[in-house]
Amino acid sequence: MLSGLLVVLTTGWLSASPPPSPPPAPFHWKVPGLVSTLDVPGEMNVGGIPIRLQVYTSREPVESLLQSFANASDAAGFYIPRKTRRVARQPHLTALDTRTLTAYTILLNPSPDGFTTVVLGEAKMDQKTASATPSLVPTYPGAKHVLQGNFEGARTLSFWAAARTEQVETWYRERLLTAGYKEEEPLVFRRGEQELHLSLKTQHMGTNALLFIKTAGAEGASLHAAP
Repeated sequence: MLSGLLVVLTTGWLSASPPPSPPPAPFHWKVPGLVSTLDVPGEMNVGGIPIRLQVYTSREPVESLLQSFANASDAAGFYIPRKTRRVARQPHLTALDTRTLTAYTILLNPSPDGFTTVVLGEAKMDQKTASATPSLVPTYPGAKHVLQGNFEGARTLSFWAAARTEQVETWYRERLLTAGYKEEEPLVFRRGEQELHLSLKTQHMGTNALLFIKTAGAEGASLHAAP
């Protein structure tokens, strides 16, 4: 769910117009039928863009929430793209505050108990910086829509490749094992204190890939250093 959110947040907004000065006050979302709020501490960085996440639980159904958030976006004067490539399985809405270059994405996930989980992502597009941190793993040759992220010691690498999932899986398995990783579970690799999860999904005549790297303590050596 969150991987789709990150792709939506960091795709398609970089050409927006610069904000005027002074900027307006921060926008605060109201969640209809709010039951609980979970603040996600810290700030994530994806592709050099700072992202803040919040998670809510609502008693309202998905359709009602989508309409409420769309109405709130329209009332605030946000730009809502009418035709976007679907990058997340969950119902979602994206909107851009062109005055502050803040992109919002809301993902909705209904649960069997009748509640709806609302994940809100807020991306500060005007604060994008060049990523100075090299990737811990190599990127599949010819990959597109490459995004790197980091959040409190965890690193992510996501991309789309015009290849079958079996090809991408074999390519990474060979390189990870050569670099000293051991496959403890299917597509879960470990080397010392570094654990890597590889998630692959067939999409758009190719493969969407997400690598999640978690290191306890100091970062391990990059795979690029392996022969």
